[in-house]
Amino acid sequence: MLGILDDVKVVELAHGLSGAFCAKLLADQGADTIKIEPPVRGEASRREPPFLGGTPNPEQSSLFLAYNTNKRGITLDIETPTGKDLLLRLLKDVDVLIESFSPGHLESLGLGFSELSQNNPKLILVSITPFGQTGPYKHFLSDDLIEQAMGGHLITGGDTDKEPMALPQNQSAITVGRNGAIATAAALLYQQTTGDGQHIDVCSMEAMVQTPPSHIHQFSFTGVNGGRGGGGGQKQVMDSMHLKTKDRYVTLATAGTRGKDPLDVWGDFLGEPKLKDPKWKSRQTRAQEWEELRDLVESKLMQQGSYEFLEKAMAEFLVVGVVQSPLDVVNCVQLEERSSWSVLEHPEVGTLKYPGAGFITNYGNPVEGGKAAPLLGQHNQEVYCGQLGLSQEELIALKSSGVT
Repeated sequence: MLGILDDVKVVELAHGLSGAFCAKLLADQGADTIKIEPPVRGEASRREPPFLGGTPNPEQSSLFLAYNTNKRGITLDIETPTGKDLLLRLLKDVDVLIESFSPGHLESLGLGFSELSQNNPKLILVSITPFGQTGPYKHFLSDDLIEQAMGGHLITGGDTDKEPMALPQNQSAITVGRNGAIATAAALLYQQTTGDGQHIDVCSMEAMVQTPPSHIHQFSFTGVNGGRGGGGGQKQVMDSMHLKTKDRYVTLATAGTRGKDPLDVWGDFLGEPKLKDPKWKSRQTRAQEWEELRDLVESKLMQQGSYEFLEKAMAEFLVVGVVQSPLDVVNCVQLEERSSWSVLEHPEVGTLKYPGAGFITNYGNPVEGGKAAPLLGQHNQEVYCGQLGLSQEELIALKSSGVT
């Protein structure tokens, strides 16, 4: 399958999920991507649960398997003189280097942007850190929850009468990785035009500030802090709540009522005349008396299956969403029809089903026919011997000395 980035070469020297995801996004579009891991132990995510086999195994971490598709994998200790030399040789003809060390660490090894540019003037260095390469926080440590908190994202989540609630599943890492990939794509266009590389400073905190921009805009424009919860901090049965059906949960929206009063429309559709009571025309009343409203709506919803209800409502241009489980998503007829999945074979865990890129090109699903995440050091011989020209004896010596 032809990829959008087939002519791009990437080296990933990241040790966190944000850098791994940034590199994955490029690799999934065809970029020839080599992931460098420390010898013996490999990347830290290899030791993070859940493990597909049920017991700790560095080749079966679901996190590592998810974030490292379509990459080749090698091991290298870049903090040794030999390792540094091998890295520079590898980077001679590479377009992008993605790294996530603390600011100044690569410079301390003689691998800062100025040295890397002398080695390869077209190289794009993408540095992904919690707080960026500059500023008073640049050396602070962080994690996903802290980045959501510091970026102003955490304060927007959860109900108004409870503590702030974070988004799960490494949302900061995903957001930062996407920012890095977008910036890299722009830098590649500039590189094609000028032949020059550049240093891209990607900051996790800034990425989270961008993620829910409306509350930042609201404050900067009006001086008002936005509330938490649906409806500007108020409980809203329509537009924010999960409501029970016979078999799952659904969410309902007031959009799609074509200029008519939303509760009148939903009252007719659900066969509940009490929803047409004039008091429900007030959004404030709907928020204050949300429990009564919820009970009216749920009493009708619980007589129906979620997907049956979805199809009937959507046919009337009403807006409904089924709260799907991972199993529901994997078996979703809409995604199946669009060939949104990529099925990859891993030598240790077997067949794995991955989400697609989220878009389709003239050539089809961009990630179809790819590779599962690499085993630790799986491509050492291919890269060091086949690509850099080392002999088998030299590779054995490098492994024995702990360099690879």
